[in-house]
Amino acid sequence: MCGRYVLADDIGALSSLCAEFDANLDPALAGLQYRPNYNVAPSSNIPVVTAAAGVRVLTQVRWGIVPKWSKNSSTLLINARGESVAEKVTFARSFASRRILIPASGYYEWKRPAKDPYFISPPLGDSRIMPMAGLIADSVIDGQEVHTCAIITLAAAPHLEPIHDRMPACIRSKNWDAWLDSSIEVHAALDLLVARTDLQAIPVGRAVNSVRNNSPVLIEELPSAD
Repeated sequence: MCGRYVLADDIGALSSLCAEFDANLDPALAGLQYRPNYNVAPSSNIPVVTAAAGVRVLTQVRWGIVPKWSKNSSTLLINARGESVAEKVTFARSFASRRILIPASGYYEWKRPAKDPYFISPPLGDSRIMPMAGLIADSVIDGQEVHTCAIITLAAAPHLEPIHDRMPACIRSKNWDAWLDSSIEVHAALDLLVARTDLQAIPVGRAVNSVRNNSPVLIEELPSAD
């Protein structure tokens, strides 16, 4: 499961994200000032990359799909399992035609049983963007139809499994166009999902547990107990 993530530093600027993904900015976001977010939580409006007529577009959607069967808009599906995403009624149509990339600097996971938080991110020297795989579905919230999304997850890479058994699926840069292309077959899209084996995990403080906390301190490594 991925329940919190980070989009920080200069990569959070919409112009920088457009450059990183070679994408046009959605006109609806013109003038929007995006601030670095060290504690992105469900129900937030988040930057995502879509495609229209073969052109990548950076836009914004709400994180967390309200399923049609739910009578409560607080019921949010924030993740979709990659093993079943193409078959589940809630996700199948969206996976077939509304796949997206979700820019991130890294994500948080909590190790049981003590629920110690870890920040998991690309290694130093690598691109600071971790393009997570996602999909868009329309949800009805407060009587209005809203574009919402979920992050697709896979079984965790072996070195991360001791922390948590799931992780966000990523898409390699060479496959971005194929992933965003709604005309490719579903089985071909499934083959593009990657569980990255090069991510590093560091223990961080419990301040991340509260969504009210949002600063670079959240991703600082805890001092060694030695």
